[in-house]
Amino acid sequence: MRTVLLLAICIGLAGCGGSAGGGSKGDLAAKSCDVYAKGQLGDKPYQLDLAALATSMKDQGDGSMLLTAPIVIEPGLTAESKQSLECQVRFTEGKELPDVIKMQFIW
Repeated sequence: MRTVLLLAICIGLAGCGGSAGGGSKGDLAAKSCDVYAKGQLGDKPYQLDLAALATSMKDQGDGSMLLTAPIVIEPGLTAESKQSLECQVRFTEGKELPDVIKMQFIW
């Protein structure tokens, strides 16, 4: 009986831990920003610390979240550019990943 109860509690807690794909809201927001950045940068290689981006998430008070982190575009090449990335997202019920509202590459 105790084993069944313990198992039920563990399953219940696992269900509250995040999305079906796993990860926190910050992780999901960072993933959306990464996908959007890939679309903006095309074939250019880049380095973006998704963990730093995820932990930077701050509520903007209007239903959106702002994430910021350093990004290196074309790392190791002569055209290497170190910038900051600002990504604003909004979570929508029923969607796993939030929508990117705005993205800026800041020199």
